[in-house]
Amino acid sequence: MSSAKKPEAPRPARPASPADRSTVALPRSWFLILIALTLAPWLVVGSLYLTGGDTGGQPAPAASAGVASTARPGPWGTLAVTPIVVSPPLEYVSTDWGPIEKPLWYLPGLSIDRLPAFFTSAGLPADAVARLVSTARIDPRIGGTAVFPDEDLIRQLAPAVRARIYLRLAQSPYNPAQAHAFRFLGASSDAWLGGSLISSATRALVEPFIYHDDQFQYFADFDLLRRSISDEAELSRLAKALLRQSTVLVRLSVDDASQVDGLAQYWGRGGRRTDLRPLLESVADAGAAMDIVHLLPSFARDHLHRYPRLSAADYDKPIIANCLWTALNFFRTDPDDRFLDVGFALDTLKREYYVVQQNFELGDVVAFLDDEGDLYHVAVYLADDLVFSKNGTTPMAPWTIMTIDDLTGYYGSRMAEPRLIVHRRNDF
Repeated sequence: MSSAKKPEAPRPARPASPADRSTVALPRSWFLILIALTLAPWLVVGSLYLTGGDTGGQPAPAASAGVASTARPGPWGTLAVTPIVVSPPLEYVSTDWGPIEKPLWYLPGLSIDRLPAFFTSAGLPADAVARLVSTARIDPRIGGTAVFPDEDLIRQLAPAVRARIYLRLAQSPYNPAQAHAFRFLGASSDAWLGGSLISSATRALVEPFIYHDDQFQYFADFDLLRRSISDEAELSRLAKALLRQSTVLVRLSVDDASQVDGLAQYWGRGGRRTDLRPLLESVADAGAAMDIVHLLPSFARDHLHRYPRLSAADYDKPIIANCLWTALNFFRTDPDDRFLDVGFALDTLKREYYVVQQNFELGDVVAFLDDEGDLYHVAVYLADDLVFSKNGTTPMAPWTIMTIDDLTGYYGSRMAEPRLIVHRRNDF
């Protein structure tokens, strides 16, 4: 996507993320048909944005909570943030894996004579480079080359070498296995794959294929492992484990009644201040803390930490619940499915919202743009550096709370340092 760039806007402040949070990936290539159906409208997001043109769901099982941290003080009050990990219900995990495809790497913009330098710089020995280059074919569609690596070579890649090659492959949608790799925020594979969900033998098969980029771990070779795991139930459990995604529990402490007015003012946006006051008063009387889910609009309460519950009718929709649909429905009691039309959603964002530079408030829409000015994700601002987000359009992507830094890293293959433009509704 290419289009004229929007004026630069200041970023929201982004303090360091709480340590040891976990994040996972978008679904893999065994969802290619679903992805093709649901992602196609996003091919026009950038140009539309710049030129104009089911309540509830299945609760997500949560892993044990991590160590809580305290958010920065602000009009939102005193918040304790506790990392947790969720994964989709096993009933939602596909068992229709499709045929096992032979490995194929597309390298747009890279001619055959430049392949040796690229693979050598990635850390491959000379014999492996020669094996790969011997399979290369010019592909006019991509203005580059297609490479057909053999499975033995892929299995023998060192993690650092795999990372250099796969992160380059991930930059092109022609490589869905790498572009939509499973990803997990955390340094330890034990945090990702630990527990009793999969066998130790399965975990031993997976770990050599894990590669790293900054704080994220990735896994992109699901098809290769299918040759080694014949138990369909174990494959489903593995997919569930790989699809783990981080979110956080956020608790608001209310120490005394003097805080109630300010907290009702902040959390009660959208005409809900009077509704929230009795709850805040009762918590203040007890000197207690409460989960902020009870302070969010009904749409967010019904969706947070849940997965989309699909019906047959959903397959007739232009797109399954995505980030724009989520952001624009945040204050709505009844979700408006017109926001599933990307063009209509982006036109609404431009007509009914204005850009703010600072003092962000509950419900503001944070848009992520790349260097070309193309919008590729939006999330809803909650407090401090926390946002409410739907990462992806498939049923395997839950609604979560993440920090802006973690969300930036999640989409790091698209843009390492996005431009953030924050929008607020005209009627607030």
